[in-house]
Amino acid sequence: MPHAFTRRGLLSSGALAGLASVATGCSSGKDSPMLSAASTQATGSFAHGIASGDPRSDSVILWTRITPTDANGGPVKVIWDISPTEDFFDTEFGGSVQASSASNWTAKVEATGLEPGKQYFYRFRVDEEISPVGQTRTLPEGDIGQVRFAVVSCSNWQHGYFNAYDHIARQENIDAVIHLGDYFYEYGADGMEITEVGKKGRLHEPRHEVISLEDYRIRHAQYRTDPALQAMSAKFPMITIWDDHESSNDSWINGAENHSPDSEGSWEDRKQAAMRAYYEWMPIRDPSAGTARENLFRHIEFGNLLSLVTVETRLTARAEPLIIENFKNEIDLEGSADKFKTEVLGDPSREMFGTVQEDFIVEALMQSKNADKVWRVLANQVIMGRLLTPDLAPYVDENAVQAIEKDWPGVRDIVELSKYNLPLYPDSWDGYPAARERFYKRLVENDVQDIFVLTGDAHEFWMNDLSTESGEKVGVEVVSTAVSSETLKKYMGSATEDYALLLTQANKDARYYNPMPNGYSDITFTKFGATIRMIAVSDTQSLNYSASEVASFTVKPSKGRLNISSAKGLNLKQRALFSGIG
Repeated sequence: MPHAFTRRGLLSSGALAGLASVATGCSSGKDSPMLSAASTQATGSFAHGIASGDPRSDSVILWTRITPTDANGGPVKVIWDISPTEDFFDTEFGGSVQASSASNWTAKVEATGLEPGKQYFYRFRVDEEISPVGQTRTLPEGDIGQVRFAVVSCSNWQHGYFNAYDHIARQENIDAVIHLGDYFYEYGADGMEITEVGKKGRLHEPRHEVISLEDYRIRHAQYRTDPALQAMSAKFPMITIWDDHESSNDSWINGAENHSPDSEGSWEDRKQAAMRAYYEWMPIRDPSAGTARENLFRHIEFGNLLSLVTVETRLTARAEPLIIENFKNEIDLEGSADKFKTEVLGDPSREMFGTVQEDFIVEALMQSKNADKVWRVLANQVIMGRLLTPDLAPYVDENAVQAIEKDWPGVRDIVELSKYNLPLYPDSWDGYPAARERFYKRLVENDVQDIFVLTGDAHEFWMNDLSTESGEKVGVEVVSTAVSSETLKKYMGSATEDYALLLTQANKDARYYNPMPNGYSDITFTKFGATIRMIAVSDTQSLNYSASEVASFTVKPSKGRLNISSAKGLNLKQRALFSGIG
């Protein structure tokens, strides 16, 4: 391979210089036809659609919301039916549930007594009105050949249309949609840039930032009117976790970056309101008696093939995220950068999971290993892989800084501090290195070094190896880009592609990085390997879009480890970096 395409050579050749030139495409893929996203939402009593979720082998959660004729009236009786046939001729199970103002007129029921690994159709009825018909599926048991997930995150109503959801709804044979959080955003309409869809009237409701229970309910209701979301959630069961924006940006156990106690009241009150609305409006099992709402972590089994563990990294135990630019003066002192990394960033008291949750996760993974499951998958919010900054100063030009500065006032300080190899995303696991290392060491001690981590939050595609500080591999990570939230391309334009190469070459565990498109991940697991297809949508500002596969990867399990064995759709430079040449 030519020197210019090695990890070192990419920089020394000047291939990335300036980060302002047009590079070879970061996105590739086959031509696909133009599609028109669903634009007609449900109406009448079922204006917010239907959904299913949290499947088990013998049950599934069914959800809808009734639009009451009298908001101050009494409870409404909602009848539900579930059947193996779409015409409901053979209605096996059914019953009724009450919708009332106490639950914001949402109706949620656990349909039990179902058969494992089977598709069902379901619907709701109020008086003579019948909801749309939905499809769902129970978890399989025993020997199964494959499991397929659509993996999504970061759907911002005001940033764009949910065309990724529309594309998922067009697929067949997806076992579940895994939503990794930022299902909605808490910002008010005036607190965000008005995009093209905003100019067309797609603005947040309420117009102010959501703080109270009523605010969170209104925001959930708005998102549930989206036709693409309605179509996707009616067709496939959902397995969901929250990230920060379901409560407030950069949330942690005792606060959030986007919360001011002086003007917005108690964080505990706001957090409880956010969680209550989430449980009301999502097709998710309510916490069992005596269990805190924060404990969203759970263990889900797909036959003898795969264990899925969902985690909670925001409200259970997370320490306050560090704003690294606030430490600029002390880091800049001679010899103080390493001290900052060790004593401040590496403080072992900086929790992420917390002891109770970490014990639960490790135990679930050990059970899976002892049961000879092929795959151990974590549904996780923020990037777990080690991604540190190279010295960005020679590569990020003034135009890019000025563009980013509008949304991130501290970007100049971060560019200056980048020479110290600090976390690229301090709100991610890199901001909690001691907690991550402790978790990794427990995995190694228990011979669990093959975790497959699904991550959202970053509005980017990544393919990462996961390793301890000493370099011992513990698994791989797939980071899925945003459904509609803006990507880095907005700020850096064509220079984004060179920036992506720079970060990939500077981080050994980063195998592939693409911060350009919106979209989702389509992942299929079999006994012999996993195929990751990174799907991009061409547009979020119009309902007319195309979709293409920008990259795909194969992960093979071998001798208790996972190997990213092949890649497709990468250009020459990306392929060199993926292979670790240089």
